[in-house]
Amino acid sequence: PLACPTCALCPFSGPYSSPSTPSVVLARTPQQYMRPILRIFGATPGGGPLARFGRSGVRGKAKNPLAGDKGAAQRPRHPSSGSGAPASRSVVRCSSNGGVGGGGVQPPRFRPRQPSSKSVTTRGGKLGLTMNALMPGVPLMAQSLGGAFVIDMGIQLVGWAFAATYKTEKFYDLCGSLAFSATAALTFASSAMLPRQVLATSMVVSWTVRLGLFLLTRVMRDGGDSRFDEVKTQPGKFLVYWTLQGVWVWVTALPVFLINGIGRQSPLFWGDYLSLALWVAGFICETTADYQKYKFKQDPANKGRFINTGLWSLSRHPNYFGEILMWWAVAGVAVSMNASPLVSVAALASPLFVTFLLTQVSGVPILEKTADERWGNEAVYQSYKRNTPCLVPKLPGMARVD
Repeated sequence: PLACPTCALCPFSGPYSSPSTPSVVLARTPQQYMRPILRIFGATPGGGPLARFGRSGVRGKAKNPLAGDKGAAQRPRHPSSGSGAPASRSVVRCSSNGGVGGGGVQPPRFRPRQPSSKSVTTRGGKLGLTMNALMPGVPLMAQSLGGAFVIDMGIQLVGWAFAATYKTEKFYDLCGSLAFSATAALTFASSAMLPRQVLATSMVVSWTVRLGLFLLTRVMRDGGDSRFDEVKTQPGKFLVYWTLQGVWVWVTALPVFLINGIGRQSPLFWGDYLSLALWVAGFICETTADYQKYKFKQDPANKGRFINTGLWSLSRHPNYFGEILMWWAVAGVAVSMNASPLVSVAALASPLFVTFLLTQVSGVPILEKTADERWGNEAVYQSYKRNTPCLVPKLPGMARVD
């Protein structure tokens, strides 16, 4: 390959190869040296500073580059024209594949800039609603993960300050839902807004808005949350609960932060659509279970009783099953992105964390212990617990799975 003498300094062209003339070196004139420099500063070949330079490099009337001159005999002849005309864009054409051909000028082809993890232009950036305003000059992935953590913890600290001042826990679930929505939406605003990013962000925002409204309605109806009766008057211990909620939000929503932090992604395929189907099934399961339990408690005749109808006849905790299924689906979208093994493994941390938290720490164990204390001596409850799986629903004809 030889460097194109006309385009050696041109920022839009590169090397070319000439199989027919491998050893020809074409001359460059001062005008050709100046052309790429003047193009950078906005000058055009048809006017401006370029028109004031002649072929000799001095101020004067620009000459026709096709016309011969006295020095033509000393210059190497162009292989296609056989004349002493200097190499110019009218003689040498930079083809799209880097070769050389005769004829007129072929304008350079521009390739659109592909989004990367370091620079992504978004509609949200025009409004300043991006992580770049919070963490300027940082790669997109670092902005998505780090910016989400800062916003998440900031919301928790503000919520704790109000809750500790007024000694109330009514802001707790509301701030958790707000942290989910805010971090997902702002990382999306900083992204390239690709189809997979739209899908994952919509999943998280839809789930958190529905759950947040439900939990807020329940707290306002019940007048409080018994989990915080002892700690809400102790600001130090109360802060621990708010900090743990911040960690829960960040780890649980980690797949959407990873998806929104990658600017180049493959198109949607069957793995994304399968994950979407699982998410819809989980969303319907959790929403239906919460609604059935809400209506059950609204009936005065059910006061002091446990629910064993509807989805609750198939599982003792169908709402938790639906939530776990949804987060496995969100992680499935991140894995379908196939960005890297590290990203895929990190995305799976979310559903594993949610499953462990709900089945071993704060969800199922606490409710099972409370139910055993209240109805453990009743034969009806013992039969219900013996015949109904704890988490995975038992459909007709299926064996019980615990």
